[in-house]
Amino acid sequence: MEEVKTKVEALRNLLRKEEEEQEKRWFEKDISLKELRSEGAILHPVKIQNKSFGYTDQPVVTVSYHSNAGVNSSFFNEGTPVALFLPNTNEICNGQLLSLSERKAEVMLFKDDFPDWIDEKNIGIKRLPDNRTFKVMHGILKRVANGEAKKSLQLFEIVHGIKKQNIAESQKNSYQNDKLNAYQLKAVQNGLNNTPLQIIHGPPGTGKTTTIVELIKELRKGDKKIIASAPSNTAVDHLALKLLEQGLKVLRLGNTAKVNQKVWEHTPAGIMSQDKYNKKIKRLKIQAAEMRKMAFQYKRSFGKSEREQRKLLFQEVHAIRDEIRSLSNYYISQFYDEADVILGTPVGLIDPMLNDKKFDVAFLDEAGQCIEPLSWLVLEKAERAVLSGDHLQLPPTVISEEAARKGLTVSVLEQAINAGVQNDLLGIQYRMTPEIAGFSTRYFYNDELKSHASSVPDSLIFYDTAGAGFEEKKQENSRSLTNPEELNIVVQQLDNWTKDQQNVVFISPYAGQVLLAKSLLKNVNISTIDSFQGQEADVVILSLVRSNADGNIGFLKDYRRMNVALTRAKQKLIVIGDSSTLGNDKFYKSFLDYAEEVGGYKSVFELLY
Repeated sequence: MEEVKTKVEALRNLLRKEEEEQEKRWFEKDISLKELRSEGAILHPVKIQNKSFGYTDQPVVTVSYHSNAGVNSSFFNEGTPVALFLPNTNEICNGQLLSLSERKAEVMLFKDDFPDWIDEKNIGIKRLPDNRTFKVMHGILKRVANGEAKKSLQLFEIVHGIKKQNIAESQKNSYQNDKLNAYQLKAVQNGLNNTPLQIIHGPPGTGKTTTIVELIKELRKGDKKIIASAPSNTAVDHLALKLLEQGLKVLRLGNTAKVNQKVWEHTPAGIMSQDKYNKKIKRLKIQAAEMRKMAFQYKRSFGKSEREQRKLLFQEVHAIRDEIRSLSNYYISQFYDEADVILGTPVGLIDPMLNDKKFDVAFLDEAGQCIEPLSWLVLEKAERAVLSGDHLQLPPTVISEEAARKGLTVSVLEQAINAGVQNDLLGIQYRMTPEIAGFSTRYFYNDELKSHASSVPDSLIFYDTAGAGFEEKKQENSRSLTNPEELNIVVQQLDNWTKDQQNVVFISPYAGQVLLAKSLLKNVNISTIDSFQGQEADVVILSLVRSNADGNIGFLKDYRRMNVALTRAKQKLIVIGDSSTLGNDKFYKSFLDYAEEVGGYKSVFELLY
């Protein structure tokens, strides 16, 4: 038990470092609005486009904005705590970011009504500390250390190698499925045992989601209660869609502002929009709106009687809203009981209605992208756990360099595998040609990954810009980099590299290059590598950007990011980079050698002359 307490305290110390760094980076008072804008750390000014009330009658605003720096995804993500603010005043209104695009955002306000200053011209949106999430993460870690969360304590000991789990005997003969390959079948068979922890290691394109869905279907046949999660809303919705396709009833919790329409119909808001539930609530909302309108007639001039009248009207509004929430909760509690699977991000599953619910199995998909303390919020809810993902792709996002260096980026999946917990590797990939998959298979997966597709010559090409003078450039007012010459090559050659009807994506590790690409490339999807994890395209063009005399490659040193980049393409992968800068690094030297081995190494001079 002492070893558990020591490890828990170490994790909590790293969480504190992360909290401190967030406070320092995002909320220093000396930083000017201009500096914050240039870093994409605030959205200012914003224009209010729409005001409405959500299904629980919470105020929601839709805003538009223009940002030359783009939106910084390390500051703003769907679900993050934010505040509307009015510069040079004390006016502030806390809320949650529901949705975000390049030009629009939707924010739910943590107030009963819109603030009086909501229509002022100089409003902005800033990030707030995520105190609530940190608090619940500290809470579960304390419960583990104190022995209060007994199942989580058992799992914690297994994950950290303090104790070994007993491997239940295989039930190979009890489950068969011709739709699965041998690796997937074995994973489902093992998942039907009562082992406390199962790991499904799913490298890119190996059918991880298919395997998870089949396992959940079988567990539901045995009447097992299932809760499922993933660290991103995109991953949660992807899993929800696949479960719906198999005829399972899902309840999707948490931030659902941008979900697929089919998934939205299975959220509390979507279900409550149905006439059989919404009729009475709609009538109550109309009443509340009329009361609000009457109350705001007294907004400008107050006498004592007017003030009293306004107060009474607002009391009536609050009473109606309480009735709306009570009625909504009554209906929603029925959906919780009827669902085959309840899904949400770890934060989205922090829900009072789940407090007294007991689950048999908790699934955490994309577990390699979830910091360990956040994972325990999901894993504590069930008797058993299934972790799925790939610890050899992008790790969790951590702001504090010290916390990252000392281990906060080590996910619960990576920790368990490092501790020797047995895992079910899905060993056949269906996405890529063997040429595209070959380097990652060799470098990351010990040649244990087989390709289902046939060989396609020239499906992997590396264009070497060495000697061409394609130097990286530092962006003004930004820490990011660009390489305009690499982009010019893409613009010139795009039609030669692609065919009609092919889905083409341009990716780069540098946000500056991505922003520049958006102004130059048409009819092409454009993304950072981080944003494109978990997705695929027929043709992927990867611009590595770095080209300098010092051989400095910066965060290209994160090889797991490159594993993501190199495994997104189905039919063709084109990589553009400078071998004289990259070749001093062992990883990139190996990649250059591999490109030459498969006949994919070319000089950019072949395109210039």
